Amino acid sequence: MTEKSKKCKKQQDAAAKLTLRRATPADIPAIDAMHFLSVHGLGSADYSPAELEAFITHGTYDQSMVYGGTYYLIEDRGQVVASGGWAQHLPVSEAAGAGIDEQTSILSATSAKIRSVFVHPKYARRGLGSRLVHHAEEEAQAAGFRLLELWASLTGVPLYRRLGYQQIRRLSIPGGNGTEVPAVHMAKLIALDTNDATAA
Repeated sequence: MTEKSKKCKKQQDAAAKLTLRRATPADIPAIDAMHFLSVHGLGSADYSPAELEAFITHGTYDQSMVYGGTYYLIEDRGQVVASGGWAQHLPVSEAAGAGIDEQTSILSATSAKIRSVFVHPKYARRGLGSRLVHHAEEEAQAAGFRLLELWASLTGVPLYRRLGYQQIRRLSIPGGNGTEVPAVHMAKLIALDTNDATAA
């Protein structure tokens, strides 16, 4: 194992021990700040400055998930370094149509939506995004969902592919400044639990 690999493994092991908990309204300012750093720090390779600004202006997450108890964060010594969650309802922009072709990009009304997974740039590639997605998937499955859907940023597509999500189609989300933000509609079907299948 190379020194670089050893360092990466050490960072991942340390990241796995960081606290994952349910977000509260008191966390919102810290979440907002971390999202801003994540979008600009990790998204610049895939998006133009105008698209990044549109992303931020559009809003990086739906705060109703925080109040509903389905948004989570990971913190390191009190600092929010990653966040993500799930919801049954559609994103506000999608529910309103947002100028997107409803026939080709609407998410299923019977799926759970993996939403707004962000990682602080200094904590990227340590497994925090995967950890949050897995946690959200487990919570959604416990609530009775088998179909999971999401709108992935171009930056996030490789992560979701590694986690078993399949691309449905590419789409553009209208941003707050009038610029459209490219994204990818992806989905994943969770296998039935063996015990549940036997009981059925």
